[in-house]
Amino acid sequence: MNTKLTLRMNDVLIAEAKAFAAENGRSLSQMVADYFAVLAMKRKTSSKEKEQDDWEKTLNPLTKRLLGAAIPKDGATAATMDDYHAHLKAKHMGEGSTT
Repeated sequence: MNTKLTLRMNDVLIAEAKAFAAENGRSLSQMVADYFAVLAMKRKTSSKEKEQDDWEKTLNPLTKRLLGAAIPKDGATAATMDDYHAHLKAKHMGEGSTT
C-alpha cells in the first residue's frame, strides 16, 4: 500500500531534485522511495557488508548519485560486489580461457 508523504525542503533543493528526476526519467517520489530503500538496506547490513560499503567512498559524485537506482522491484536481493566479481571471473576465465 502506498501512503502519501509530505516533505518540507528548500525551494532550490526541490527544483534541483525535480530536474534530476526528469533528466533520469524517474518521478521524484520514486527517487525518494529508492533512497529510503537504500537507507533501510544499509541499516541491516552485516559487518562483512559494511566492509564492502568502503568501495562507495572511491566513487565519483556522479556515480554516487546513481546508487539505489537499480534496486530490484520484485523483492529480490540486490547484487553485491561479490556477485559482480564472480560475474567478471566467469566472463574472463570461462570456456576457452588459457589462464
